[in-house]
Amino acid sequence: METTEGEQLESKRTAFDLDIKTSPAGGWAGWRGPIAATGLAALLRLPYLGQPHAIIFDETYYVKDSLALLSFGHERKVIEGADAALLAGNGENFLSIFTDAASYIVHPPVGKWVIASGEAIFGATPFGWRIAIAILGILSVLLTARIARRLTNSNFIGTVAGLLLALDGLHIAMSRTALLDTSLSFFALCAFGFLIIDRDSANSGCSKNWRWAMVVALGFACATKWSGVYFAAAFGILMLVWDYERRSKRLEGFSAWFVKDFLPALLMPLVIIVIYISSWVGWFRSAGGWNRNWAQENNATSWVPDSLMSLLHYHQDMLSFHTNLVTPHSYASNPWTWPLMIRPTSFYYETDPTCGADKCSQEVIPLGNPLIWWAGAIALGVIVYFAVVRRQSAALPIAVAFAAGWIPWLFFYERTTFSFYSVVFIPYTVMALALTLYFANQSLQSDKPIAWRWPTLNFLIVCAILTAFFYPILTGHSISYELWHLRMWLPTWV
Repeated sequence: METTEGEQLESKRTAFDLDIKTSPAGGWAGWRGPIAATGLAALLRLPYLGQPHAIIFDETYYVKDSLALLSFGHERKVIEGADAALLAGNGENFLSIFTDAASYIVHPPVGKWVIASGEAIFGATPFGWRIAIAILGILSVLLTARIARRLTNSNFIGTVAGLLLALDGLHIAMSRTALLDTSLSFFALCAFGFLIIDRDSANSGCSKNWRWAMVVALGFACATKWSGVYFAAAFGILMLVWDYERRSKRLEGFSAWFVKDFLPALLMPLVIIVIYISSWVGWFRSAGGWNRNWAQENNATSWVPDSLMSLLHYHQDMLSFHTNLVTPHSYASNPWTWPLMIRPTSFYYETDPTCGADKCSQEVIPLGNPLIWWAGAIALGVIVYFAVVRRQSAALPIAVAFAAGWIPWLFFYERTTFSFYSVVFIPYTVMALALTLYFANQSLQSDKPIAWRWPTLNFLIVCAILTAFFYPILTGHSISYELWHLRMWLPTWV
């Protein structure tokens, strides 16, 4: 007999208390909430995607690098005034902005190929270079909802997590901007989902093929930004810990884990490296990429092919750039402050006179929804407690994934960093928040299990109101200066 959703929730209460892992309820009921959250995400991310008609913040690098990859296979330098020429031409004759000289870049190609896919279909326009990122941002909401649902065995908690991500201002703005970080966040989230499926499959005695899907996703993450390595390390360690616990419960011992789990796992970094190197295929096939012929020009003879030697030297230069990046920037943000959204990065600001007032403001600022972020910071502390002290099965992977996206940056506090990097860990923040809302309301006992949901629904309503309030400055709408200033709650937001 099919159980009702109320009975499933009551069963889940026992599962949370005793930390029993059961299969999540399936069928259409498991998709309705996530799809609704995804639809909301699309409504908040797609309209006026070409607004502002400008190249904002670091789009100035990735928009042109993506076009160069699309046209030449490698990045090229551009003429002076290339941004203005590109915007004035409305995407036509964009090749005229490039010179024949190679450009020195400091990030691998996959994220730029994502941007290039939109440019290839919709042209070299603001909409064209933002649409692919917007799609990944929207899909991230669906992934978050489904992953949270699997972790908690609750359709409602999964839907809440998806809605929170759909409503978050930082995620909205980052999904509408052609930077690399949303792609990194998406691939890392895919890897996290595959990790959880692999855990559940292995626990039920099925094969471990899902971990190889995780490895592929991690390869794409690392080939987008090097910080994907942090997720690869964290997820790999967590996977092996779960493998060891599983072997121990079956009384198989350390040797079985070492031979059957640890040794095969050593192939995973090799797969990630192969994916990473393969992502440079355009550079390998070109004759004019940056440092492409360094090995030949410097007689760097080795058993390693010249092209790989040249790429290795190129990466040594890239590593030096990243480790010595201490250039002062007015919107630089200390990583310790990121979870509280103390210093958001203004991507674009103009005193646009089209709002009808004497003084107008048009801004794009990836400002997180204050309620989601400030309550989320508390929720993360709660999740760490449940993960470490209570060893709650849903809390542990959420805490590990968040830590992979944030903690490594704490060791680079002197480096020039920005708060919008936080887009990589906001999916895990909202998962932690959705789970904590459940814990906070679990004490509400009623003959109708749905009673505990009302405080959570009220929380979502307030979040939605705040998102509507801040939406104009997330999306570059022109408003009066007074209305803009009303949204600057902290002096550090200006």
